[in-house]
Amino acid sequence: MSNKWGIVVQKKEMTRVWDNEKQIPVTVVKILQQEIVRYKDQDKDWYISAVVWVEKKELKKEKWKKIDYKMMTEFKVDDSFVQQHEVWKIIDESLLDEIKTVTVVGYSKGKWYQWAMKRFNLDWWPKTHGSKFHRHVGSMGNRKPRRTLKWHPHAWQMWYEKITLKKINVIDFVDSNNEKLIIVKWSLPWTYNGLLKFIIE
Repeated sequence: MSNKWGIVVQKKEMTRVWDNEKQIPVTVVKILQQEIVRYKDQDKDWYISAVVWVEKKELKKEKWKKIDYKMMTEFKVDDSFVQQHEVWKIIDESLLDEIKTVTVVGYSKGKWYQWAMKRFNLDWWPKTHGSKFHRHVGSMGNRKPRRTLKWHPHAWQMWYEKITLKKINVIDFVDSNNEKLIIVKWSLPWTYNGLLKFIIE
C-alpha cells in the first residue's frame, strides 16, 4: 500500500511571485489546527483511514454543550502512518517536510440559477443591425416531439462541483503573525476562507 495521508488547509488569497525572472501565479493557504480522533481499520471498516477533526471550538461548559469542530474529514493512510501517529495527536506543518507536490480536493463556486449562455459558455449572437437574439440559445430541437429534449442546453442550477487537482507544486512555507502559510502554484478552487484538502501520496 502506498504512503498516503493528507491535511486540511484554508484558502486565503492569490498573488504572484518571481521564479527565474518570471512571475508565476500562486495561492496562499493557511494550515489549520487539526487532530486525529480515531482510526478506521481493515477488519471493521474494510479500509484504513485517519479521522481528523479541524478547528476545535471551545464552548461554555455551564451551558452543557459538547465540544464542536469546524470540519470532520478522513484521509486514507497506511500501517506505518498509524504506528507513527497516535490518536489525539495534533497535525502540524512538520508532516509536509520535503513535500514538493500535493493533490488538492475542493469545490467550485456555486453560481445558482443561470441562463444557458453562462451555464454552457455559449457564444453570443450578432450585436448589431437590430438583432434581438444576443443571448438566445437558438434551435432547441425538432417540431416533434413538441417538447425540448433533455440533452439540449437549458437554464438550470449551477451547484457546487467537487474538483480534484493533481500534482500541484508547493513553492514555499511562510510563518506570518503566528500563522503557518503554504504557497502553492496556480489557482485553487473554492472561496476565500474555504477549506481544502491536501492529499499527499
